[in-house]
Amino acid sequence: MLTLLAASGAAAGSNVGFESRCMRLGTEAKVSVAFEDKPPTRIDSRSLSELKGLSGARLNPHHNILGLTHAVPSASLKLTPNMLVDGNGVACVVPSLVLTLGFAEFEVYLAKELKDPCRRRIVEEHENEHAAVWRNHWRAGARLLETALRNALAKPSYSSNQDEAVNEMTCRVNDAVGPLLRQLKDGAIAANQQIDSPASYQFEANRMRACP
Repeated sequence: MLTLLAASGAAAGSNVGFESRCMRLGTEAKVSVAFEDKPPTRIDSRSLSELKGLSGARLNPHHNILGLTHAVPSASLKLTPNMLVDGNGVACVVPSLVLTLGFAEFEVYLAKELKDPCRRRIVEEHENEHAAVWRNHWRAGARLLETALRNALAKPSYSSNQDEAVNEMTCRVNDAVGPLLRQLKDGAIAANQQIDSPASYQFEANRMRACP
């Protein structure tokens, strides 16, 4: 989601020093990336067959359908132009932005057939590990994205008028944010796949066989 706030800036009556003033906009721009953490919702009313259906095409051949962690990341972007305009109408702009990361959906499912307390605890621990990977990855990613975006967007862009400047700035921000979010999500998915390795599932199966 993109919210465009009112542009800030001032008209410059002369071209003298216009470029240097534009460069200073980069030091005035604010870039903030925050992660809104929340624990997953626990759901234990779904059957084994329902969990298999929820897994769908994502089902790992070694996946333990006694439990399932479902995460849909979200990102909300608020964008403010920092703009200067010279006497000829040429505009320079540097964006200030607030990017908020979180989860639109975040659930941990435990199969309702899982009645034995020992087996249930083992499956729950495994799914909580998945949930922790999502949360920790997004929390660390927020810090990394803030630095990356500050570096990528510090220099001003120039346009022939203010409307064009705002449009080009919006495209520039989206072009910077989009790939970073995809990389962050891909990293979290890869980290979760490591948890679902054959060795990991063999370890969990041995633990469950040891339950009284």
